[in-house]
Amino acid sequence: MTEANFPKYEELLERAYRLLPERRAGTGERFTMPKFEVSVTGRKTFILNFSQVCDFLNRDPRLLNRYILKEIALPGSVEGHTAVIQGEVRPQLLNKLLERFVREYVICPVCGSPDTQLQKGQRGVFLMRCMACGAVTPVKSF
Repeated sequence: MTEANFPKYEELLERAYRLLPERRAGTGERFTMPKFEVSVTGRKTFILNFSQVCDFLNRDPRLLNRYILKEIALPGSVEGHTAVIQGEVRPQLLNKLLERFVREYVICPVCGSPDTQLQKGQRGVFLMRCMACGAVTPVKSF
């Protein structure tokens, strides 16, 4: 075969670029950090969207609630879709705790994907299994 029968490299490259989908403007991130909607009434703090945040993070509400209550050293519970804390807690503090929880217990330390699952391993150690890269990472219990 002769070279005349084959398209040139530049022609193939231009064709490939034309076939690519249009680039959309944006950050390129598909994961956005959720924020708590907090209401303080009297001596109680209510996290109104607690259940939705847990669903978004793919975490058990009892687990996230236990983490927050341990960090702020106050009693509380989950009632329906709302978390109730016995005491006044600033919304900024709760959102900082949520960010730390996501960094430690949601985002894969190997590939940075938020598509992870927590599993209880041997001796009460939690294992974070990444659904994107397959990494299994032990995380500290709380």
